[in-house]
Amino acid sequence: MKFNFLAPLLAIGCSISLFGCASIQTPGISPAEVQYSTVSLSSTKMMEHLQALQDIAVKHAGNRAVGTAGGLASAKYIMNEANEAGFQAQMIAFENRAKVVGQNIIVEIKGKNIDDAVIVGAHYDSVKTGPGINDNGSGTALLLELMHHYAKPENKPNNTVYLAFWDSEEEGIGGSQAFVKSMTPSQLEHTLAYINVDMVGTKNPEIMIADATKSSVDEMEKMLKERGMKDAEFKPLLDGLRAVPVHEGDAALEQVLSKFFKQKGVAVKKDISTLTASDTAPFLGKVPVALIILFNEQMQGDVLEFAPCYHQACDTIDLIDPASLQLASEAVLNLLHYVDSQNLK
Repeated sequence: MKFNFLAPLLAIGCSISLFGCASIQTPGISPAEVQYSTVSLSSTKMMEHLQALQDIAVKHAGNRAVGTAGGLASAKYIMNEANEAGFQAQMIAFENRAKVVGQNIIVEIKGKNIDDAVIVGAHYDSVKTGPGINDNGSGTALLLELMHHYAKPENKPNNTVYLAFWDSEEEGIGGSQAFVKSMTPSQLEHTLAYINVDMVGTKNPEIMIADATKSSVDEMEKMLKERGMKDAEFKPLLDGLRAVPVHEGDAALEQVLSKFFKQKGVAVKKDISTLTASDTAPFLGKVPVALIILFNEQMQGDVLEFAPCYHQACDTIDLIDPASLQLASEAVLNLLHYVDSQNLK
């Protein structure tokens, strides 16, 4: 039996756990043995979702922020898409740190194994200063097309998949934090992986993935020392990064993503700090996590932008690259294929 997201998140015990009690054990498969397919989602359809989200922002004061009319209209759009795909979407209200009510949307895609599950998440809210089409309408669009992909009977996953459309990421990472706080130990135990998708429409991107081994911290320390900085100047920062919680299953997901992008001829940057500033943060150390972000960092005066028009009114569909959306979708599908082939717990 599974947890019913429509009920209050206070379940205890096997009879009402999220994914069930028995864990199906399958042979372990090394990331090196994974065969990557060429399956991808429709970038045309994803662009149509982005146009719809932009239209929503234009009609509602230029944004889709948590608690606003634009945010609620975005939630309605997601709910309607789930209904059209034949899935039941559950809307779960929560209150963020600013005492604003947000709405998480969870779509359950039942797998052949209902005891274990994978959660794929993307925040759908924007900042109040812009429509948030890349950040993170792009991740939202990818999840919507992933939902339509699974609506086809031939694409039924082995493990149950939960698509999580988070609200209030831009305001204190509120939605995913509220969700994880409500999960029981059994629910966390039966979560095979959490995959976070953010800003995947960036043109000329640098791929950023989670650094499970924290090798990037060692590289940063070496660089800072070579620049003549004293240990006392950077040690607190590096100690904080090294203290970020990890799960034993994180490294396998990192290897799968690294191999995938290598085969595509795309360089990746491994990062830890982004983990704590995104919807992966509440899951860290509790379940295996993976993160896919497409950055294009550039200095605008004294400000470092993660991508063009980051958190600005110009974060519109004009800046979106359909090829980036397609590449990200292939990465997510292959990662899900890997998780489906084994247990990472």
